[in-house]
Amino acid sequence: MCVSLIKPFIILASFVLLWFGAKGLREDQVIEEGNEIIEREKSPMNYWVTVVIYIGGGIAGILFSLICP
Repeated sequence: MCVSLIKPFIILASFVLLWFGAKGLREDQVIEEGNEIIEREKSPMNYWVTVVIYIGGGIAGILFSLICP
C-alpha cells in the first residue's frame, strides 16, 4: 500500500542519478557532496568511483522499483 506510493519517487531519484552519471561522462567532471567538482584528469580514481556510484545507484533503484511488489 505505502510502497506503491513511494515507487514513483524512487524511479524519479534513479533517473536523476543516471542523468548525473551521464552528464559526468559527457563533460569529464562530476559534482560530489558539497558541490565539489571532480575533474577526470585531476583525480581519475575519485571521478570513476563517483560516476559508477551514480550510474549503479540509478540502475539499482529502477530495478528495485520494478521488481519488488
